[in-house]
Amino acid sequence: MRSISYRARARMRKGLKLGLIVLAALILAVILFAIYLGRFVVYTPDGVRLDFGRNTARDVVLDTTAAPRDSVPESVEIEFADPGEGGQETALVSGVYIDLEMLQDPSAVLAAVQELSQPCTVLIDLKGGNGSFYYSTSIDGAQQADIDVAAVDRVISYLRGRGFSMVARIHTFQDSNFALNHITSSLRTAGGALWVGNGFYWLDPGSETVIAYLKQIARELAEKGFKEIVFDDFRFPNGTQIAYNSEKSRTELIADVATDLLNFFASSNITISFGNPSSDFALSGSSHVYVSGVTGSGVSTTVKSFSHLEDAASQLIFLTGSKDKRFEGYQVLRPLLSSVIQ
Repeated sequence: MRSISYRARARMRKGLKLGLIVLAALILAVILFAIYLGRFVVYTPDGVRLDFGRNTARDVVLDTTAAPRDSVPESVEIEFADPGEGGQETALVSGVYIDLEMLQDPSAVLAAVQELSQPCTVLIDLKGGNGSFYYSTSIDGAQQADIDVAAVDRVISYLRGRGFSMVARIHTFQDSNFALNHITSSLRTAGGALWVGNGFYWLDPGSETVIAYLKQIARELAEKGFKEIVFDDFRFPNGTQIAYNSEKSRTELIADVATDLLNFFASSNITISFGNPSSDFALSGSSHVYVSGVTGSGVSTTVKSFSHLEDAASQLIFLTGSKDKRFEGYQVLRPLLSSVIQ
């Protein structure tokens, strides 16, 4: 057998070392490239895709070595301040509501508001389930709705300047935009994908980041003249694919959020209310429960289901366009634009 010379073996060893170095460099480059691409991964209801046009400057980086999973990022820092003087008086509520469908034509909304004969209660939706804000917001990373937001600002200014009782309603835990940018504070499946319900991503009610975000929205709306903030669809979704572990039940988690919000604003002139809540929890004396989607035949049953309220007659408010006489004797807000009445 022909032996390999020492010089040839040395060249082979040198070549092998060089090859290993090149291979290690290639592996490192692939890992770094994968990390880079991770900044542009977008979760959608149809799966996962890459979006190189995505603004990654507002992403929040959490310290996973020491901080808890729900550390509050700077983008939702809360600095509480009383937005004004005066207080919310307890009185029977009557007036109109303005939903997101109406706000697709804010000019028509403004014209209709200007025709109201006297100041009354006006509830207006200002944040949708996709996380879009329907007014000019200064919240970091917020997504504006694809409408004439300046026109909605004029509606708010008109209401504030003419003595209307202003109520703002926002989707609470449905917020696709915030979920995509704060994945660790969102509800997910066992595989780690964002959970989708009603076509939107949902936020984790047990997340301190989420609670701080909700407080920041309420404070900003109060500074714009709203005396009451309604956290709508106030519930933990029933999805069976949600991977969620907690020492508390989902009902207890929702009750804890309600208590936190009520206590946080207790010393201010802001009334905190809830829309279509899924569980029973104590309210403050001035708080309301807003209920939508109830027909005349369901009025009595709905009232009984909220018997836990301290004063159901003054705290329960129906949002309906129905003229059914079974709503008489209860607090009701009706649609501003008659075209949406079903």
